[in-house]
Amino acid sequence: MLFYNYDLEKIVRVNHPLRNVAKVVDFRHLAVQFWKVLKKMGRRGYGLDIGIKCLFLQFWYDLSDRELEDRLRDDNGFRWFCGFGLEDVTPDHTYFTRIRTLLGAERIGKIFQMIMEKTEEKNILRKVFTFVDATAIKTKETTWAERDKALEDGAEKLNNENVGDYSADKDARFGCKGKDKFWYSYKAHASVDMSSGLIRAVAVTAANVSE
Repeated sequence: MLFYNYDLEKIVRVNHPLRNVAKVVDFRHLAVQFWKVLKKMGRRGYGLDIGIKCLFLQFWYDLSDRELEDRLRDDNGFRWFCGFGLEDVTPDHTYFTRIRTLLGAERIGKIFQMIMEKTEEKNILRKVFTFVDATAIKTKETTWAERDKALEDGAEKLNNENVGDYSADKDARFGCKGKDKFWYSYKAHASVDMSSGLIRAVAVTAANVSE
């Protein structure tokens, strides 16, 4: 019987993009700064630094929780980056939800800002070319009753100029993609550094705001 010791440090290619990130970002140091969250997590679990790495991978590669679960299980680069061995059990999708809930949006925003600053310092994030794209955030809310009320009040139609006077959601607006795709809600915008693939910023606006 032969035994082999597989070393992911040797298996993952030397020019893997995650190696650059690992060189400049100390995820353990980031995690220590949020020690109050560590106390809430307790001693069991994978550790907050691994959780932050998982969230980073999820945002960078645009993965759902279940997709990230699969990539961590099957992708050697992901395993190496997060500190898992070839035979270690990796987190399931519920772990990522718990991490996001424990950290909260404000802390996650601070963490990603710290990561961006480090990548800029080391010239990984070059800001030579930035791509901005947006996606619709659709809700189940309809505006038929609001339209009828606006017409009763003498308005010619319900539009972005007067919908705030009738809708329960005062901040939402009508958005349009192409000639026939309309929705009433919001729009999510993402700014991506094209040299590295890193997300620089994310914003949510009313649906009528362009990229």
